[in-house]
Amino acid sequence: MIRAILFDAGATLIHPSPPVEEIYGRELAADGARFSREELDSALARVWEEVHAEAKANRYGGVRGEGAFWGLFVNRVRFRLDGGSVSSACFDRLGTRFRDASSWALYPEVTEALDGLERRGLLLGVVSNWDSHLPKLLAALGLARRFREVAVSAIEETGKPDPEIFRRVCARLDLSPADCLHVGDSRREDFEGARAAGLRALLLDREGRHVDVPIADRITSLTEIENRL
Repeated sequence: MIRAILFDAGATLIHPSPPVEEIYGRELAADGARFSREELDSALARVWEEVHAEAKANRYGGVRGEGAFWGLFVNRVRFRLDGGSVSSACFDRLGTRFRDASSWALYPEVTEALDGLERRGLLLGVVSNWDSHLPKLLAALGLARRFREVAVSAIEETGKPDPEIFRRVCARLDLSPADCLHVGDSRREDFEGARAAGLRALLLDREGRHVDVPIADRITSLTEIENRL
């Protein structure tokens, strides 16, 4: 019997508004970088993969290493674009923007979905690969009060798909992994990671990118969760 629902944060509950590419594009251009939108999109995607592969389980460098992690990421993006590096002012502006709740928005169905799950008496939590500012961001967006537990990879110093972060949250809720369902948009980190930890899992696939995943294991909206319990 499912007694708790755990959620990924980014691309599941919240998303950047305006999009990440627009924010980076505006700030890097103001810093003197010259690039096309295609070059920026490619640089952001490729460097993101590189730095996370290097960080492995210690996502975002842990709390003490966050500044270095983000500095590495932003400067690699800039170097890939034009061989330059970002100014300290540009780096500070980017950090301020992404920590500001006004740069983020809830997906339209989030409130309805959480309300329905709470009415059923289910415990709610978050398991996210994010830096240590996520709890403050969730609070500013009015979401923090919804969740009994919020596990953030930078704070835990372990992240999805490692089973450890899932197991810690289950233990804090005083539940077995089999009592918990995890929902997120990443096949590897959320769906496969949660299952490897012994949880049930649903893959959130709003855009129909994972049609090879059985429909019983896949949803297109968070409002579908209740019918899958």
